[in-house]
Amino acid sequence: MYNLPFTMYNMKLHYTLVFTLSTLLLASCDDGFVTDPVYESEQTGYNVKITGTFDGVDQWADNYNVVVAAFCEDDEYSSIQKTIQTDGEETAITLSNVPSGAKIIEIAVTNTLRKRVSTFYRYDVENVSADDTIRIDVGKQNVSMFSAINNTIFQGTATTCSRCHSGEKAARGLDLSAENAYKNLVAVKSNKDATLNRVTAGDAENSMLYKIITDDSGFHKGFFSDYGAFVNIIKSWIDNGAKE
Repeated sequence: MYNLPFTMYNMKLHYTLVFTLSTLLLASCDDGFVTDPVYESEQTGYNVKITGTFDGVDQWADNYNVVVAAFCEDDEYSSIQKTIQTDGEETAITLSNVPSGAKIIEIAVTNTLRKRVSTFYRYDVENVSADDTIRIDVGKQNVSMFSAINNTIFQGTATTCSRCHSGEKAARGLDLSAENAYKNLVAVKSNKDATLNRVTAGDAENSMLYKIITDDSGFHKGFFSDYGAFVNIIKSWIDNGAKE
């Protein structure tokens, strides 16, 4: 070997070193010495596990989500949420790493901006620490579009529809009390215009309810703090079949 020309010797030595290093590198990989980095996230919040049966999930249009969500007090936008996708069957949903400041857990509907549209169930969290898991069985919940409209718009506070539209002296003969609202709306002729139904399923533009709340007088606008959201959900409900 030492009789080889100097340049050839260097070349042979070079290839020998490359081969040796490559062999060692492969061996180290096989032996586990070279590994991908492992990143571990620290637990910074608490967990919530919700179990229940949710009816009406499939009725909602694409711009709404029925969710398990955590909210901070006085904030209409969820801190964290997970969409409920199973309709009519018992399901379990877990929220992980809920921020410590979010102490309100809800079964709710949110829009595309994660703003609360309606609440079906609320649980107030107290004395919880990181790593804790709160388990809540909400039973059977009606989370349909009409349920949200009935609870949030027709009933509830002194400024909602049933303030004027309920009982024997209901305005325009339209009783929107909780137990009567649906049957007095869908496929029922309007007292104001007998050529129209109060609600024609699938056709908001030709439903008297939608025409009244969007007329130029703006009479109903002052009753709602978020009038735009109120109009949008009514229209979406009617256009998507006005289901109960």
